[in-house]
Amino acid sequence: MNLWIEGGSGNGKRERMIQQFGIWAEQDFCHRANPQAASQKVLLLAIDSEQRRNFSDHLLLFTHGRYPITASTPLSFLQNEVRLYWTFLVRELGIKAQFPLVLRVENEQELAAQCWQQRLDGHLEMEGVGRDRLVRRMLDLLLLAAYGGYAIESIPEMLAKGIDSTQAPLWLEMGAALQEWRKYCWEAGLLTYGIVADLFVQYLLPNPRYQEQLRRRFAYVMIDRADEMPAIIADLCRFLLDQGAEGVFSFNRNGSARLGLGADPDYWQQDIKPKCEVLHQPSATVVLGSQITDPCLDLLNNPTSYNFAEPYDQLHSIDSISRAKLFRNVAEVIAAAIESGTVKANEIAIIAPGLDNIAKYAIVEILHKKNINVFPLNDQRPLSQSAQVRSLLTLMLLGYPKLGHLLSRDHVAEMLVVLTEAIDPVRAGMLADSCFAPHPEMPQLLAADTFAQWNRLGYRATKAYEQLRQWRSEQSPQQTTPLLFLDRAIQKFFKPRKLNYEQTATLQKLIETAQHHWQLGQRLGDQEPVILEKFIQLIRQGIATADPYAPNLPDDGIILATIFQYRSARRSHRWQFWLDASSELWLQGGAAALFAAPIFLKGWHGEQWTMTDQQNTDMQRLQRLIADLLDRAGDRLYLCHSEFSTNGQTQNGILLPLIEVCRSIGI
Repeated sequence: MNLWIEGGSGNGKRERMIQQFGIWAEQDFCHRANPQAASQKVLLLAIDSEQRRNFSDHLLLFTHGRYPITASTPLSFLQNEVRLYWTFLVRELGIKAQFPLVLRVENEQELAAQCWQQRLDGHLEMEGVGRDRLVRRMLDLLLLAAYGGYAIESIPEMLAKGIDSTQAPLWLEMGAALQEWRKYCWEAGLLTYGIVADLFVQYLLPNPRYQEQLRRRFAYVMIDRADEMPAIIADLCRFLLDQGAEGVFSFNRNGSARLGLGADPDYWQQDIKPKCEVLHQPSATVVLGSQITDPCLDLLNNPTSYNFAEPYDQLHSIDSISRAKLFRNVAEVIAAAIESGTVKANEIAIIAPGLDNIAKYAIVEILHKKNINVFPLNDQRPLSQSAQVRSLLTLMLLGYPKLGHLLSRDHVAEMLVVLTEAIDPVRAGMLADSCFAPHPEMPQLLAADTFAQWNRLGYRATKAYEQLRQWRSEQSPQQTTPLLFLDRAIQKFFKPRKLNYEQTATLQKLIETAQHHWQLGQRLGDQEPVILEKFIQLIRQGIATADPYAPNLPDDGIILATIFQYRSARRSHRWQFWLDASSELWLQGGAAALFAAPIFLKGWHGEQWTMTDQQNTDMQRLQRLIADLLDRAGDRLYLCHSEFSTNGQTQNGILLPLIEVCRSIGI
């Protein structure tokens, strides 16, 4: 029996799926000679690695670890399948037999730009779109098409029909560029998310031999939140169900946070739901959503005619003229509530349609001064923002030849401060001015007594400088590879210190990025100096980020997140603060919507995507996210807004009617 479990957030859909797994265990696995092998015929797909871990942990607890399963994310599953059947693909495509190398996003962007260099210098350009953004947009088109089950060759025609028929030459050029990129990746044995999805949907899934292997490997399938999954995963599930597999699927009617990023919830409802017994989970009753969702949505749909009742006790607004003042007002309300014991810090979430660096920094700093911890959710910072990382790169450049043009006096001064605890910024500046000998081929650190007034440095600083200089001179470029050098430098200068988790994770990510970069450079046949220079520039450009895995955030702080991050992480809190509630960003998909995404959905009507279509889509998205957020709020909601945005423009967002009927808190 196939089961389709549908409902809102927090109403027990996952628990019901786990119960169904228990039924499978009782009816099948426990009667087999090898129950563990039988349970591994269950394919569990969750939208990201954190949700996969959470679901797997729940299953392990429920079954006391007796029945392991095959758990993955959609992208990881597709990637593993392509790598597992790579020899078959090599024969099918007639390409060079070599072990495939998965590209990181930052390397994909760089190599695609190089591959398309002549096209980008010629006719491949879009008005108002920079070169880097255009490259990213084209790579996203490849992924969206593959997610929808469409071939690369069909992309130009779809763009002409759905976006702008007058730009047909541009779309043809994009299609040719994407085919060139695919050929380049095939020949070099390189895999990206788009290439992987395209290989799976065009060459693996339709193949009878592969289909037979799928039938043997999986007898059960569990899809956690089908509303966030792409169409090709629905095609995979349909094949398994048609072959006799049993499936259980959860679907959040107010979900679809990844609609615009490859998810196709309507296709799942049309293709998979009819094959299942539908179970509607009752809505949670102890959340704001059960009380105020309907009147809030009615008010937004009819702001002038709807007669809103007396303000709800759970709805409040925090107002200010400027955005800077808004941050302080929000902090005052939070601090007062925590100090009075009304709410705990870990019961509060601050959610915004977009978090710029100013907002993130201001909120964190203001609340930290009040001894309240704030933890940005899924915070990704460029490696180049780390002083430790920058200093290690500077130290590398001092020993390897032909890279002196990448060094400056400021780089050296920062390195001396960061790598040695005995050299302060003033002395570091003096040393960099007098003892750093720049040179395009071989820059050097000269002896401390090169400085005419070296006695002003002091004993501790002089000793620390000479020890660093001596250590660097002992690391011969001929005997020490850059990867080994990085490891030794970390062991020498940072291991004796007590680094916090974030610093440790950043250094670990630097090593991982370096390893992958060298592996890629060697695959492409680059020389070591070229690989090193590209690596330094890659880090300095801020493309590579550190996103440490933190499954259990400290339980004594406030969560700060964008709407997309909060919904994707499936968080819930007693109190929610909706920041910038009067911003127009609430109605826009923003970074959560890729260019031309609607025309790659299975339900696209085949005609040009109009402004009316987009407005209807944006309004539906707004209604879903409001209902979803309210289902994740316990007993209070604050709408926080300023009259003016950061750039001084008056804010007249879609949520203003709701703000006007809230109880305003005077600060």
